[in-house]
Amino acid sequence: MPKTSVWKTRVGTQILMGKITDITQIGIDRIPCAQVRCQMNEFNIYLKKYFARSFDFWALDKTSLGNIGDTVLIKQIDGSSRPKANVSHAVDRVVFKFGNIVDPVTGRKIFNDTFADEIDLKKVLVEEVVDKPLEEESMLFEERRALQIRRLEQEKEANV
Repeated sequence: MPKTSVWKTRVGTQILMGKITDITQIGIDRIPCAQVRCQMNEFNIYLKKYFARSFDFWALDKTSLGNIGDTVLIKQIDGSSRPKANVSHAVDRVVFKFGNIVDPVTGRKIFNDTFADEIDLKKVLVEEVVDKPLEEESMLFEERRALQIRRLEQEKEANV
């Protein structure tokens, strides 16, 4: 039993996913590195609940794959290929680019938890349902009746 109420996670740090928070170059050779913030869970034995805690890892980014805000996958590297002691990982690949969110299942673009084509459809429907009737309400009765008759005639001509 540990002396504290928090147990560290049993998941290793061999492969992690996180967001790039800082990009810098280290050493005389100016090796590009990225600071990646990864979220790991810690278990509280008294509350019997996991709590998310963020950890920062420095990762080599030799090919400059990511930018700030990108979600990346990092893998642990062995001690011989580390340029510094605190650089323990290397960027494997970019999982999600920042600002370009695409649903992996449908392949459609997303803005604030809504698909882009659904937003366009809502705009069209609001215009048809709300804006056009409001324009007609400002007309007099005879003008509105004449407009409705013209629309009916146009639909009849289109159907014939």
